[in-house]
Amino acid sequence: MKASSRRGLVARISFPVAAALALLLFVSCASGPPEILGVEWTIESRPAGDSGNRSPHGDLAVFARVHDTEGMDDIEAMWILNDAAELCWTLGPSSWMNRRLGSDDWLGATGLSMPDGSAPPPGRYRAVVADLAGDRAVYEFTIDKVRPDAGLPAPEWKGGRVSLAGAWPENYLLAYDAAGGLLRSVVMSAGGGSLAALAGSADAGRTRAIAVYGYDPAKRRGAFSKRIPIP
Repeated sequence: MKASSRRGLVARISFPVAAALALLLFVSCASGPPEILGVEWTIESRPAGDSGNRSPHGDLAVFARVHDTEGMDDIEAMWILNDAAELCWTLGPSSWMNRRLGSDDWLGATGLSMPDGSAPPPGRYRAVVADLAGDRAVYEFTIDKVRPDAGLPAPEWKGGRVSLAGAWPENYLLAYDAAGGLLRSVVMSAGGGSLAALAGSADAGRTRAIAVYGYDPAKRRGAFSKRIPIP
């Protein structure tokens, strides 16, 4: 075989091998353990009858900003832990909430409570996520001592209009369908307005119950009102 032919054959063999090695190197560099870039938490108050509780109660909402180079489908499990109090909540695809806000992915859950229905205690907590390869990321955060809130929001429904007494710093109208599913969450002022103006005419026609969620970002406190049936 001529030298030029050998060089051509080597080139034809070497190029696919080099490309495969480059691809393997890219994949190995692109993949890696997940990261938790931040955590947001809120202590929330709920009225009697909500979530099956007979009396007013509180719970915890926790969401972690998670980054995984292989996508959120690579995340297999999440845990919220308080080691001192020996508390652990295990979350998975069927129980967590996965939300994308802008370019950020948030993973977490609401309604985390103690066996007696009370909100989890203040203290040091850990959020942990694990991917399909078993790699984990840990983020520590502190839940402060719960400060008094403004009480449950008290919306009123009259003549097709929603008004609000005892407003929180931020207030959101929640519109539910006949099955109890959330149709719309919109910012509302204490003055309120018509359901159609607040929720939109299409969702207003499907709404069978309303409630208000109040939020105080300075205290990291939230509260749900009782649901009001809409005839």
